[in-house]
Amino acid sequence: MRNAAILCLALFTVSALGSDHSDSPTGPQGARLDANLSDLHVFTQGQNLVLSMCSNTAIPPSATSYVFPSDVTFKFHLDVTSEVGADDPSGYGGTILDPDHIKDDIVFRIRFRSDGSTELKRMIRGVATKDPQIVNFFAGLRDDAFIRTPRAGRNSACMVLEVPLSSVLRRQSTILVWATSKVDDFDGPFQDLVGEPLRAMFPEQQPLNSMSMSQQMRKMGVMPAPIIFDTSRPAAFPNGRALTDDVVDLMCSLASECRVFNSENPSPTTNDVPFLDTFPYLAPPHPAP
Repeated sequence: MRNAAILCLALFTVSALGSDHSDSPTGPQGARLDANLSDLHVFTQGQNLVLSMCSNTAIPPSATSYVFPSDVTFKFHLDVTSEVGADDPSGYGGTILDPDHIKDDIVFRIRFRSDGSTELKRMIRGVATKDPQIVNFFAGLRDDAFIRTPRAGRNSACMVLEVPLSSVLRRQSTILVWATSKVDDFDGPFQDLVGEPLRAMFPEQQPLNSMSMSQQMRKMGVMPAPIIFDTSRPAAFPNGRALTDDVVDLMCSLASECRVFNSENPSPTTNDVPFLDTFPYLAPPHPAP
C-alpha cells in the first residue's frame, strides 16, 4: 500500500469505504478520542455476517487492557432494503437508487457499564421482522487493522459481532452498513460516522460526520457512501470490506481519493501481523514494549 498521509484531525474512521480514520467527537471538555471510530469491516464467514468496529487510535502502546467509556453509545446500522444499481461511477460498490430514504432496518446498540460489562441490544424496524440472534460478540483490545505504517505495532479498542446471514437478509442479497458513536452529553443525533470514504476526513466535508445517511444528498448534494455489500459475492472492496483490504490504496485506485499521500517507502500491502481464521478474526493486541 502507498501509505496515506491521512489527516488525523484532532477534532473529527473506511473502509475508506469502511471508515474515515481518526475523527474525534468534540464537546465542552475537548476531543473525545475514546469515542473516535477508526475502522469498520463487513464480511461473511461461512453462513454468518461479521461486523467489526474499532475505536480510539490514541491508546498508548504500553496499554495491556482497555476499559470502554460508559457514556458512549456505539451502533452498527444495517439497511437491508435499499436498492443498489450496478452503475458505480464513484467506485463505492454501486449506486444507491433512493439515497434520501436510507434507513436503519437493523441496529446493534453497544454500551458499556462502569464495571466494564457490556449492554448489547438489537433493534429491528420496518420490514426487518426476523430477530438476528448474535452468535458471537467480542469487545476489547486488538491489533489496529488499518494497513498503514503509522499504525503498525499499535492497538485499538474493537467490537466484533457475528450473526447468521439468513437472519439479516430480506428480499435481496445487498445490504448497506455503517456505524456511529454518540457521547451522552453532546448535542446532536450522533458525533461520528463510520462507513464513509476518506472524503469525510477533509474540512469541506466534515459535516458528513454528523448527518444521517438520508440527509447527505438533500443537505450537501453528496451521495451517501455506507459500505455496500452484496452478500452473494465474497467481501472485497468495494463490495463490503474484508480485513485484508488495503483500503487507502484501493480508495485511490478505484474511487480516485488520492488527495494526500506520504513518501514512506517501502509501504505495506498487508497488516503487520496476521489476522485470525476464527472469531474475533482481528489479530491479538501487541504486547507492551
